[in-house]
Amino acid sequence: MRFHDALPLVFLLAVGTIPSVAHAQFLPFSKDELTMTSDPKAPGAAAVYLYREETEDDPHAFRTIYARIKVLTDAGKSAAVVRINYPKTFVFKAVGNNSSRMASGTANSWDAPTINHLGEDQPWDTDSYVGKVEIGALEGRVIHPDGTIIPLTGKPSELLKETKGSRGTETTFSMPGVEVGSIIEYRYQVRYDRYLAAPDWKLQKDYFIHKERFVFRPSGHFLPQNEGGAGVEDSLLKDPHDNILTDIRFRPVLPAGKTLTKDAMGNYEIDLTDVPPIPHESYAPPLTDSTYSVDFFYTYTPDVKDYWQKQMGFWTKALNAYTTPTEALQNAVKEIVSPTDSPLDKAKKLYDAVQKIENTDSNPDGAPLTSSEWIPRGKVESILLNQKGSSNQIAFLYLALLRTAGVSARPERIASRSLRIFSAQFMDNIQLDTVLVGVKIDGKEILVDPGTKMAPFETLHWAHAGAGGVAMDAGNKAEIIVTPLQKNTDNSTLHVGTLNISPLGAVSGTLKVAFIGQCAIELRQLGIQSGVDAVKAEISAMIAQQVPAGVQAAVDHLVYLDDPNKQLLAVIPVSGSFSRNADGRVLLPRTFFEAQERNPFPAENTRELPVDMRYPAQEQEQITYVLPTGSTLAGTPQDANLKWEENAAYQLHTKVEGSSITDARILARGFTLLDARDYDQLRDFYQKVAATDQQTLVLSASQVSNAQ
Repeated sequence: MRFHDALPLVFLLAVGTIPSVAHAQFLPFSKDELTMTSDPKAPGAAAVYLYREETEDDPHAFRTIYARIKVLTDAGKSAAVVRINYPKTFVFKAVGNNSSRMASGTANSWDAPTINHLGEDQPWDTDSYVGKVEIGALEGRVIHPDGTIIPLTGKPSELLKETKGSRGTETTFSMPGVEVGSIIEYRYQVRYDRYLAAPDWKLQKDYFIHKERFVFRPSGHFLPQNEGGAGVEDSLLKDPHDNILTDIRFRPVLPAGKTLTKDAMGNYEIDLTDVPPIPHESYAPPLTDSTYSVDFFYTYTPDVKDYWQKQMGFWTKALNAYTTPTEALQNAVKEIVSPTDSPLDKAKKLYDAVQKIENTDSNPDGAPLTSSEWIPRGKVESILLNQKGSSNQIAFLYLALLRTAGVSARPERIASRSLRIFSAQFMDNIQLDTVLVGVKIDGKEILVDPGTKMAPFETLHWAHAGAGGVAMDAGNKAEIIVTPLQKNTDNSTLHVGTLNISPLGAVSGTLKVAFIGQCAIELRQLGIQSGVDAVKAEISAMIAQQVPAGVQAAVDHLVYLDDPNKQLLAVIPVSGSFSRNADGRVLLPRTFFEAQERNPFPAENTRELPVDMRYPAQEQEQITYVLPTGSTLAGTPQDANLKWEENAAYQLHTKVEGSSITDARILARGFTLLDARDYDQLRDFYQKVAATDQQTLVLSASQVSNAQ
């Protein structure tokens, strides 16, 4: 069970005292470790882990992390900055004793008084218990190759630094005096109060790992002597809906031949050696599901179908109460739609209305910062009245308005594909970060994405297309869903215009670039966040990497930046000069916007991960060159037609008509995900495309040569 701000994380705990933590001695270092300058097991590595260990000790409510890292190059010195991933504060609805002090008892005694903190994570609840999570026992040292030791000094409050990131706050501390050849060694504890944290073991890191060990000591209620039947019958650990959590389950992604073990005391353990670093490959899927890990979770049932049925039942009941029609919703519907509107027109008008609401947690990766599990108190009309809400609250409002208008609709909860791939067997609601709305029109369901700012009606954010999740069917039965993948025509970039060429190769004219789909959404969101000038600068930078050397092209103005229902259009004046060959003849790039193109898929010895292109896409270009008087094209360019099975297709055609030359290019990519074994074919196809795009057209007074 993952823990993040604004998620339901509530438990009924039996609490004992936390024993004092004695100063732990570091492992002795060897001469070989000091003198190591490279690692034959990790050739060229910037650094390697000599050893790392993580122990989750729920009976004593802390987690201990230890690491020893050898720095081998200047790049490896970045290991001096240690990142801590831990939750800061949780809000519980308080029932009973709200004291922050631990109850009396010992580590192995479970007869201490119990403390109820059952309820929901609702930050406005003034009768709340704030359970803090703190870093303690932070210690470390840096050992130089000559044996000099530089200790990490200072209190945790002085050493820990917080910075704002795209998905919340990042906490770090820095090791002192790190240089090439140093050994970095540190240990710290994450201490948590009055809840249990099912571990999420990340077994791979950015550096090669020689040896690592992970241990999970569960709460005493999960020890073998206390288990009965399918799980723990008398567990005091409960979920937000008062279900007794009887079982610990886990989802392993492990190296071949490795397994997680459980000893006679109920502790889970795994030891690994020679763990390769996380593969960093271009166009890789989310690493959450492709790197070695073990994800634990507590559950009240081992039955997957039963779990999701109950969870969706609880959630739907709360959502229906939150979205019930009110006078404010009814009045809004009367203002927005007409009784004579068709259901489709009503759905579109209401969609346009909620799209105007300020989105407080929109994120470029499509995953809201506030989980779909969190349903606020009160009524959804507050979002309408305040004209402000989170991505999922805006989706809830849209659902409520549709139902108020008499349009059939249902919420669908999905896992954003930018972060993870949904797994029904991983019985944890935290996967389901996003709410989409399925609208029933003439017996068919249209899926819309009201929580994605600037997404046109029926256009999903790419992370929400081809994404798995859960929804309730017409019979109130939970069903696993997968949203439709997009088509290449859904995401298009169009380049059109006319350029005038002088006898010496000077070029002038105006071009237009139109964006449809995902790129348009991203640019419009940038406009909301940073303004129109930021969008113009972004497109201009993109174009500067595409057009020929010697040509200047920058956005003059944008059209329809604020209207997601139309193509986003950039108007681009062009000036400069084309190059000439040794004979002084002007060389025209056959494809103007691909003049600097390179194969986007680098050569790789062995591709490990699937290829994730996010979404299918299509590029179109139609540029007309108006030639100077008396100039002709030397030769007749050959048309090009390339096709790679059903995955991609390419066409290039040049039309000569009087004193003008028009080059028309289409590149359509139909796939989103591709198996790693197909990478070589993918690279080969794009290598052929790049070679064709690099052709030049030669101007001459007489036809001398073909396209080169």
